[in-house]
Amino acid sequence: MGLFSGLRKVHGQRRVPALYWKMRVVMQLRKMGSRRRPVLRAAWVLSALVVLFGATAVHAKLCGDNVQGLDVPCDCGDTVVSDVALSDDPVTSTVCPGDGLIVRAVGAAGITIDLSGKTLRGSGQGTGLWVLFGGAGGARVVSTGPAARLEGFRDGVVAQGSDSLALLDNVVAAGSRRDGVRVHGGNYSVNATQVVDSGHDGFALGGHDFQITASHALHSGRYGYFVMATRGAVGMPGAGNTSQGSGEAGFAISGMWISVSDCVASAAAKNGVELGGMEVTVEGCVASGNIQSGIVGDGSTWRLGNNHAVGNGYDGLVIHGMAMTDEGGNGGAGNRGQRWHRPAVQCTINGVTCAQ
Repeated sequence: MGLFSGLRKVHGQRRVPALYWKMRVVMQLRKMGSRRRPVLRAAWVLSALVVLFGATAVHAKLCGDNVQGLDVPCDCGDTVVSDVALSDDPVTSTVCPGDGLIVRAVGAAGITIDLSGKTLRGSGQGTGLWVLFGGAGGARVVSTGPAARLEGFRDGVVAQGSDSLALLDNVVAAGSRRDGVRVHGGNYSVNATQVVDSGHDGFALGGHDFQITASHALHSGRYGYFVMATRGAVGMPGAGNTSQGSGEAGFAISGMWISVSDCVASAAAKNGVELGGMEVTVEGCVASGNIQSGIVGDGSTWRLGNNHAVGNGYDGLVIHGMAMTDEGGNGGAGNRGQRWHRPAVQCTINGVTCAQ
């Protein structure tokens, strides 16, 4: 009997989860292994792994500028274990069938990954840059010179854990099937990074003690910026973030002790900025030309100043909650109230017209 024939007989053409197939393959291998010599059994195991996980996994290796004293060029699916500055590495000149690069530092210090303005291309699978462990404090992922590009992966950049990412700077994630940049950790910064045409979220950020500045999310399938965090800064005065053309909201932000500064949200299919949580500060944001409302939210203990909602389809700026402080300069104009048979609410905080 062939390796998969029994599975076809039982299930016909019906699809079953991939994990189920993997378990059945392992069971078949064990049965066959009891009747074969060890060398043949090892060959069957290797063949099954290639079938299940792809041949590229077999060829993946450690890479970096100092791999036990050697400079080892990086290829698709390789694991970066030391500082590296890409040059003519093979990963920059091919289309990766799975992951681009995986980062797992060896040693105590945080490492630096300099993408050097290069482009990593994917085939719709895997992650362009997947940071598992960056060393103490996390890895610095930067691009000296022009912005580096991660194109056509399932996710552009993924990092999870307190020692995964310290800094992401000067990178473009384009055409990701799911998220452009997804980070959940602590004490990290994202700066001057752009996501374009993400199928799900442009930036999906969580954790604590982070900041994202001077970034752009263009044409995200769901949210330009999806943030659930504690103690975070989404923009700073003069270094805000921009979302344009999101499938739902430009910014969806919730958490505690969050500051939002100089954000710009336009042409979202729903609301420009959606906010929730406690101890939130919103300053200098502009929401314009969104299909629904400009800036909306509810929570507790907020401070709002110099925010504007202009030309949105429903209402302008409408905030509800406890202990809300209007610091002045908030306003709305040209919002159309198309959903209701009443004029639009241009700018109110707890039902009180915004102070000018």
